[in-house]
Amino acid sequence: MSFVLALFVAAVFVYAGVAKFATFENWTFQARALGTPDPFVVLVPLAEIALAVLLVGGWWFEITVAASLAMLLAFTALLLVRLRDPERLPCSCFGATSQRPMSWLDVARNVVLIGVLISAYFAK
Repeated sequence: MSFVLALFVAAVFVYAGVAKFATFENWTFQARALGTPDPFVVLVPLAEIALAVLLVGGWWFEITVAASLAMLLAFTALLLVRLRDPERLPCSCFGATSQRPMSWLDVARNVVLIGVLISAYFAK
């Protein structure tokens, strides 16, 4: 069961990372508009893909789950801060495929992913 849960999160991470690289110019523009420092513009999609590989492989599972949770919590914190802005920018969570303004649905999605990761950890 742990593998299936980890695979679910890994699939979301791979989709997000690949979508960011596929639309890299758009992703960098949106990420910078959200206040992302330049090194993280490249590191975020790399981290998403790397964590997905580690989750599926089961290597360093506890550390990988912790790093994945940290990343999702950071993304969620950014969303919560940005949801207070009068003008809502696109989430850019999935590269250029995320053109709609960020919303509470993005926060809910992250909360679900966090719950799935915690469940995967305890199912191991």
